[in-house]
Amino acid sequence: MTPTVSLAVDLEVQTSVEPIVAWRTWALTGKRDGTDLLLRPVAGRSRPWRPLEVAEAACKHARMHAAPNVDCSCGLHGTREVDILRRTKSPSVLGRVALWGRVIEHQHGFRAEFAYPQRLRLVCQFCFWMWGATGRSPSVVGWFTRDELIPLCWGHLEVGARYGMHPRRLIGAPVIEQALRDRYAVDALPG
Repeated sequence: MTPTVSLAVDLEVQTSVEPIVAWRTWALTGKRDGTDLLLRPVAGRSRPWRPLEVAEAACKHARMHAAPNVDCSCGLHGTREVDILRRTKSPSVLGRVALWGRVIEHQHGFRAEFAYPQRLRLVCQFCFWMWGATGRSPSVVGWFTRDELIPLCWGHLEVGARYGMHPRRLIGAPVIEQALRDRYAVDALPG
């Protein structure tokens, strides 16, 4: 048997009781009427973040180790800088997240054992991709197939319609944003 070699050189692992606050984006799902809102990771098919429940990391590669692990990419991710998140797939919600438990610090941020959102706000994903956190606030939230909710500003709703992006229903963004914050019992992220 060959010994296992770790490629994780210079990664600091610490156990934290006090939370580390970092940036994160989520996708958003919910019912046609804007109820049953759930934050979902933007990457992969990971489990949704349930309201009023601490999110706990698990290795999606079915490896036999505790998450996060220095030799794996598992864990609940958060970044130091908000601009890194401009590259994420389909961001609908931007927020600050508290990370604690076993925490691994890396080049762009952190991977943690436990997490829960602290502050949230909806973002128009197209404005966010182009201008980051300073982009326009969404005006409406489109309800699409598979209960996907996509916040959009009026300009990007119009552009999307020209390219075949037709929501099955539109709901006012302020209504959804308030319902999301109420459901997760968190404060607004200032825009």
